[in-house]
Amino acid sequence: MLEPGEQASPWEQVFDFTVLLMILISVSVVVLQSMPDLAEYDGVFAQIEAYAVYFFTAEYVARLWTCAEIEQYGGGWRGRLRYAMSPMAVVDLAAILPFYLMPFADSNTVVFRLLRVFRLVRVLKFGRYHSSIGLLGRVLLSRREELLVSLALVMALVVITSTLMYAVEHDAQPKVFSSIPASMWWGIVTLTTVGYGDVYPVTALGKVVAGISVLMGVGLFALPAGILASGFAEELARSKKAPCGKSCPHCGKELPDA
Repeated sequence: MLEPGEQASPWEQVFDFTVLLMILISVSVVVLQSMPDLAEYDGVFAQIEAYAVYFFTAEYVARLWTCAEIEQYGGGWRGRLRYAMSPMAVVDLAAILPFYLMPFADSNTVVFRLLRVFRLVRVLKFGRYHSSIGLLGRVLLSRREELLVSLALVMALVVITSTLMYAVEHDAQPKVFSSIPASMWWGIVTLTTVGYGDVYPVTALGKVVAGISVLMGVGLFALPAGILASGFAEELARSKKAPCGKSCPHCGKELPDA
């Protein structure tokens, strides 16, 4: 019942639906709690949050106990430890841990606010019930080298343009372009074409450097998008291709030869 399968029984479907519903409710509560206009309902939200966490805690303990039945993990505490280190088990733990840690954090600290926001990690629990999350993971894994190279190029371009801008604009705007790290804010928002407008060049040479940087940023920041698009296309084609011209109706993977 705990592990989604290709041919789920009615009870498995009820359980899966319940988990998905609890995820939606708990995430909605986290979002609504951030609205000052709904502060009068904080008590109700807190109760719903508690019930959801108790449900997710029971689910996590049940998965940790029954994972010994899954062949890839094996029995005993070693098998349960291997399961606890799996990505989805880490997500399950992260979904409930902030609730139990919040009482030990001061409500006026950044840590407390981060714990409140970190509860939104529960939305990742959808990955167990939808194949698209797994598809994204496979694409990132297969294209990790290309993505790392593009990230390195982007970081190098940010450093170079920020250094040039610091050199040509520091005398004209010593407070704005006070150092190379301070100039990196301009480099990031410019190369990503966000352009907040709070930092901008005023000298002629600075504007030339900025124009070249924008043109280079448009092309270079499009690289990861192209790499991911290519990876998605290949992964989808691989999952649907079958030697016999058929694919599995449940997951789309290749079917073995007859």
